[in-house]
Amino acid sequence: MSIESSSLKFSGHQTFPVRYGWIYKIIQEVKSNISISSKDTIEQQMVSMGMGKNMVLSVRHWIKALHLVEPSKEKETDFRLTQLAETLFINTDDHKAWDEFLDKVGTIWLLHWLTQSIPSSEAELNTARWYFNYFNGVRIDKQQLARDINLSLVNHDKELTEATLRKDIDCFFQTYATKYSVNKKLSEDSFTSPFTELGLLIQLDGKTYLSELSNRKSLPDEVFVFAIIDFMQKKQIDKSGNVISNENTFSFDNLLNGIGSPGRVFRLTANGLSEKLDSVERITEGKIAWTDTQGLRQVQHSFDDLQAIDASTFLTGYYKR
Repeated sequence: MSIESSSLKFSGHQTFPVRYGWIYKIIQEVKSNISISSKDTIEQQMVSMGMGKNMVLSVRHWIKALHLVEPSKEKETDFRLTQLAETLFINTDDHKAWDEFLDKVGTIWLLHWLTQSIPSSEAELNTARWYFNYFNGVRIDKQQLARDINLSLVNHDKELTEATLRKDIDCFFQTYATKYSVNKKLSEDSFTSPFTELGLLIQLDGKTYLSELSNRKSLPDEVFVFAIIDFMQKKQIDKSGNVISNENTFSFDNLLNGIGSPGRVFRLTANGLSEKLDSVERITEGKIAWTDTQGLRQVQHSFDDLQAIDASTFLTGYYKR
């Protein structure tokens, strides 16, 4: 496996994993039209968010990595909240935030998808994206992961130092790894990052980590619907955002193993994917359906214009329960 097309982004987090409470704090900064890229506002944000300079830089990195902000068209600020971020986290007179304080595991699954799926337009690669899109094993340690990443980038015109990669790998494991103590109780360290709740990476001992494929029972069906529509939409556009395909049929294997696919990012078993697809057909009222005919498994959508579909509308059922 060789990766040549992605740009590399193995830094920016200052070695801090995203933490509980950080998203709420930085959302308030963006909502108030305070710059999250200017050096001039760092000290102001150190006070308003109650954290040191490196943490401010880290939380700025994470809000962008989570794809909850987009470049602003207004001159007085540099980024604005996406529509999905506003719906999730902002209360207005007309709308109650779906999950203002990140209390629901479905929101964490949704943020995992937004962060780790590889879009056509900006395929930035880091340790976490590499792991959830290219890693084919079950057990891994930090040294082996570093070797595998370097090997995959052997033909890449990269600028990736050993120190940068090591720090990014450390941050990845801090972000996702669930740790257990000797008596098999959850370690307090496991609660640093919300992504540890997903159980996607388990620390077995001082060196070895386990990431088995699973049915992902805690992954809400509505979040999976969002992900599959998002994946299909990305497959229809090029790096410039132009529609280059009207493809409406996808193989089951592509959804299970394709780069950027729900199967890859959520680390699903084949049985887990088929169970989720049954729920997708029910939630979309047959607009997305799958068939298994003589071993040929395919998924097909019947939307008139897939690019016009707002995938977030299918999340309503989850947040209204």
